[in-house]
Amino acid sequence: MTIQAALFRSCALALAIAGLAVAAHPQSDNAPRRAPTVDSTAVGSISGRVTLPSGDPVNNRVRITLSTLNDPGMTGFTDNNGSFTFSNLRAGNYSIEVVGDHKLFEPTTEQVFLPRGASITVNITLREKNAATENKAIGIVSAAETDEKIPEAARKEYDKATGLASDGRVSEAVESFKKALAIFPAYLRAHNDLGAQYLKLKRLDEAAAQFEAALDINPKVFNPRLNLGIARLEQKNYSDALEHLNQAVALDSSSAAAHLYLGVVLEETDELEAAERELRSALSLGGPAMAVGHFYLAQLQMKKGDKDQAVSELTIFLKESPNNELAPRARRILDTLKQQ
Repeated sequence: MTIQAALFRSCALALAIAGLAVAAHPQSDNAPRRAPTVDSTAVGSISGRVTLPSGDPVNNRVRITLSTLNDPGMTGFTDNNGSFTFSNLRAGNYSIEVVGDHKLFEPTTEQVFLPRGASITVNITLREKNAATENKAIGIVSAAETDEKIPEAARKEYDKATGLASDGRVSEAVESFKKALAIFPAYLRAHNDLGAQYLKLKRLDEAAAQFEAALDINPKVFNPRLNLGIARLEQKNYSDALEHLNQAVALDSSSAAAHLYLGVVLEETDELEAAERELRSALSLGGPAMAVGHFYLAQLQMKKGDKDQAVSELTIFLKESPNNELAPRARRILDTLKQQ
């Protein structure tokens, strides 16, 4: 089984497994109800989650606006976990603006291109006005980062690195993250995000080392814990992967990504009942954006000898995610099963 490395940006997860970006919760009653560019044939959607700089989910509603060049947009609020969904969108370039507590965070804007008919997920990290500001009530940054002011030079290198990573200039981003860490070795976010770039480059040992360094600073931060579990999964070190992914689920049981990866590890190790439970949790939490879970459920059903259920799971997967990187493989398996 091939599992594509997870992608991360600015300490907010943008996980990918076989080409699928991970979503959080489906739209809540408090999330935006419509998008600014809707027509009767539109089928695309943009969903995601807003997180604190530490990688933890926000613990209240955050104002969010989706707009285009030709439309000023629709303003609404995320749910209490920072999750949001905009549905019935046509293809085009969108701007997502997030405004948190103005005393603590700068307004954050994310640019997104939505292909026609696609469902994509974005994760947006709030940016502190002063990274040295400590707010113990909501735990914005780790203790190690608030004990001592992050030097301005380190912050500049970190910001430069995140911009380079966003532009796909991974090797250059790596160097800037390393410069930030040379200036301030206890920079938790820089360790996490450097590890993310190493994952993109398939430099798994180096990625794992950076996630471990972040966890040495604060062992209760969700993102590095989940990321380390994914790195161990990529290394086929299933026992360590299982340990870290279980901890990730304990830290944030609402994370569809954590349940998905845990389900994959359990399926790989033939813990089929537990794997099915985790994969279905991922689908329940993430909705259609977690469609890849149906592919792994199909593999699980084949191990159990239930051909009909495997066919059903593959059919759902291909319907919900026809352009996924695993889709060609799913079609081949489905054709084989139907011929049996």
